Amino acid sequence: MPAKSIVIVNPNSKGGQTGNNWDSIKVILQKYFGNDLEFVFTEKSGDGTLFTRSYLEKGYENIIPIGGDGMINEVGNGFFKNVDRDRLRKIDIMTVEYNEILALTELDKINIDATMTILPGGTRNVLVRSLGLPSDFEECCKYLSESSTTSTDFIDIISAVVRTSTEKAENQFRIFLNAAEIGLGAEIIEKGKMIRDQISSRILSTITSVIATLPIYKSNSCQIIEGSTTSHKIVNSLTTKMTMGMVSNGSFLGGGFQAATKAEVSDGLLDTIVIKNSDSFKILQRLVNIKKGEEAMDNEEDIYYGQSQTVSWLTDYSNNITVSLDGEPVGILPAFFRVHPKCLKIKI
Repeated sequence: MPAKSIVIVNPNSKGGQTGNNWDSIKVILQKYFGNDLEFVFTEKSGDGTLFTRSYLEKGYENIIPIGGDGMINEVGNGFFKNVDRDRLRKIDIMTVEYNEILALTELDKINIDATMTILPGGTRNVLVRSLGLPSDFEECCKYLSESSTTSTDFIDIISAVVRTSTEKAENQFRIFLNAAEIGLGAEIIEKGKMIRDQISSRILSTITSVIATLPIYKSNSCQIIEGSTTSHKIVNSLTTKMTMGMVSNGSFLGGGFQAATKAEVSDGLLDTIVIKNSDSFKILQRLVNIKKGEEAMDNEEDIYYGQSQTVSWLTDYSNNITVSLDGEPVGILPAFFRVHPKCLKIKI
């Protein structure tokens, strides 16, 4: 018997094109995945997680999110039972014992046999690119539906405990599939989302947010502590002024930058990249060069590149350093990140 499949749709994704073109999208989905697909539409942030948990608990085994990276992130969070959020909410990330935070961030799947089918349903589709899947929607559906090429594989995910805000002394717990951006990159994402309320064009809002952020952004001192879930020990520590940082599972960031050049989604490691105290326009030039393939992120004087199983980013919360997960701003530093190896089954 084929697995019961539910398609969870964000009609506002791709600038509203998903909702506007839903009839043709539905035809493509049924063409490649069958007429017995069921559909549900999100109405607000967080619905993707709630719907996923609900349908997995009902016995559905294939979840298909239709939307951007943020929607895929919500659905990914729904594959796991709630952790002890009350305890996580109240811990001090700056001082918590390593073994305690490891115990609090253990994950428990709702259905160990459930699969996520990831499709390019958004504007940027960064995770799709990191996974090496076709970028065209119909081509990707065709590829993932063909029995001769399709299999399932397990990919790593990363969990994050992030301070909510400067005003609220609380943390939130989230997982992400592709990458976290910290500092300048996350600030540009956050400003871009605010500007998009006035400017509908994603390209124009991004350019505007870059222009508004780069000249005034200030680096802040951070301590980056890498650890091992195997030995339960700290393996490396770095204190530096940080302009921009990433914690990556996939190799690509928004905008097509292959920043985490050593990252693989099933290697059991998270990649930590720290761009140290740097002129913002110098960073912009470097990112342009990376996108053009003329330069790669690696250890050098103004860049730190490390791989580990956990990493803590510690700084005084009053520095207000923004953190985004899979392109969605979620809070500020301090934060704790942990890789969970081969924890999510996907079609590939």
